[in-house]
Amino acid sequence: MIRLDNISKQNGHQILFIDASMGVQKGEKVGLVGPNGAGKTTLFRMITGQEPPDDGLVVTDPGIRIGYFSQDVGEMSGQSAVAAVMDGVGPVSALAAEMASLEAAMVDPDQEGQLDAVMERYGEVLERFQELDGYALDARAREVLAGLSFSQERMDGDVGLLSGGWKMRVALARILLMRADAMLLDEPSNHLDLESLIWLEAFLKNYEGALLMTSHDRAFMNRIIGKVVEIDGGQLITCSGDLDFYDQQRALGEAQRQAQYERQQAMLAKEIKFIERFKARASHAAQVQSRVKKLDKIVYVVRCFETGGVRI
Repeated sequence: MIRLDNISKQNGHQILFIDASMGVQKGEKVGLVGPNGAGKTTLFRMITGQEPPDDGLVVTDPGIRIGYFSQDVGEMSGQSAVAAVMDGVGPVSALAAEMASLEAAMVDPDQEGQLDAVMERYGEVLERFQELDGYALDARAREVLAGLSFSQERMDGDVGLLSGGWKMRVALARILLMRADAMLLDEPSNHLDLESLIWLEAFLKNYEGALLMTSHDRAFMNRIIGKVVEIDGGQLITCSGDLDFYDQQRALGEAQRQAQYERQQAMLAKEIKFIERFKARASHAAQVQSRVKKLDKIVYVVRCFETGGVRI
């Protein structure tokens, strides 16, 4: 459903990606990991088209709907939490507000002379509201908000009066209500209490679309995902399994590269010792030259001092 082919991206002097590739298929639940500043949010923004890669391609299946939850929730004041959540799906909340206004107009004596026009418009709005499954959507919005620990009073109150953490929950509920084909969730577990986390975990486990998420709550993400993509040195490293399995595979790989490094160092020491010993002897000139050419062609394994690992 989502594919990144040999993408490269640089922000100022910082190189984030170099010919990096990855893919997310329908039904896959993928954890995106990497240190702060590695490019996780930039990757999300490239998938949604908010930022282009400097090179390479970002491809999504035609017609798929992608829901993106970020830490930037924007302005939502002046409407109820339920209306704000339904806005993420479409114009249903605007239709609901117009219906309420028209219903008030129908019983307003001052507008009796316009009753026919009001009723005609009400019929048009009601028909469209029903086409969009508006009555069921309101119930679904309240169900999602309740899962995120909203009381009925808070659901119907002005979003602008909520704290930042509760506004984040409203923004998350909008994405969950969309029933998108794919969801990109950037730290969805932030600001959630235990009950909300348990509900969200169950929701995401039952979600049938493609999921790509980040979270500082390792245990929470570990219980949901079945695949890991790590941003490492500008590359995207993919591994099937949860975070624990990925850590085991990475440790095994590092141990193998460490052994390879040590074997190569022993070989180099032996060859260099031979060259130094016999380079002045004409009888060994051909052998010395052969070893020098051999060393010139070697792909060296080097130690990565920052991580204690090794890289080729």
